[in-house]
Amino acid sequence: MNFAIANKALIVAILLVGYPILTSQFDIDEETDLQKDDDFSTVDESESLLSNVVSDVNKTLTNFYNHVTSANVSVENNTQSLNETRKLVKCKEIVYDQSELVEPSVEIINGTSLAKLLQAKPDIASRDIEADCVLVLFHARACPFSAHAAPHFNALARSYPNIKMVALDALKYHGINAQYGIVGVPTLKMFHNGRPVGKFNGTEYNIHLFSKFVHAITGQNPQGLLVTSKDFQGPVSSIVEKETDYFLILSWFFIIVCSIYYFMESKWWKMIVEMIQNNWRESEAQHEHND
Repeated sequence: MNFAIANKALIVAILLVGYPILTSQFDIDEETDLQKDDDFSTVDESESLLSNVVSDVNKTLTNFYNHVTSANVSVENNTQSLNETRKLVKCKEIVYDQSELVEPSVEIINGTSLAKLLQAKPDIASRDIEADCVLVLFHARACPFSAHAAPHFNALARSYPNIKMVALDALKYHGINAQYGIVGVPTLKMFHNGRPVGKFNGTEYNIHLFSKFVHAITGQNPQGLLVTSKDFQGPVSSIVEKETDYFLILSWFFIIVCSIYYFMESKWWKMIVEMIQNNWRESEAQHEHND
């Protein structure tokens, strides 16, 4: 009796393991010769039960897939609707002198020039009204990331001729960093009528990502995206220049002085002083005793 039960259990275990493989690799051969014998009624029942379980699992997975697909479609639709309702800024066209072959390029400016360039006109209060669009690169000549972004920003000026592009050394003209919210370099910010309308938050700096950033704000399409060897030469330098940061030296000096002061006011300093004084008294007493 126990032997018969063990045989049946073994057959059911083999079917449980082998049935998914047979149904997945050979979908046509679903009917087997086991159904011809009445002696295997228990096996047929277990196979039928297993088929129902597999069918239920397939239905569950199908429903889950349909649910995920519908969720993705709804998210894409919501994103598309948000992009459609978002207001794009209107940039005023820049007129170039046709008599001279002037190619759009990046202008290197200082803090005073930037303040004049970003003066807002009071009669323009909306993004829907055409105004001057200025793309500013806040960089530092001693920053390797700024040097990496420089040739791509130089080439971007040719791709969007109706957007004025300027670059400013944020380390040299550090007084304007707080005014424009600059906490690190390189930082790329778009201004419309002197008001900030977008900031590039990417961690990679190349002309394609810069172009996507500009297109997302203005809706303009680039006139080619090509970085040439000339772009590595300037206007924004792509060579890291070693400069002495006096403000950094002053900051470290201030930190060291404050650390020494607070250490001298701590109990550890008092313990060290008392230990030295006690050792000095003991040595003097020992010296007098020997004399």
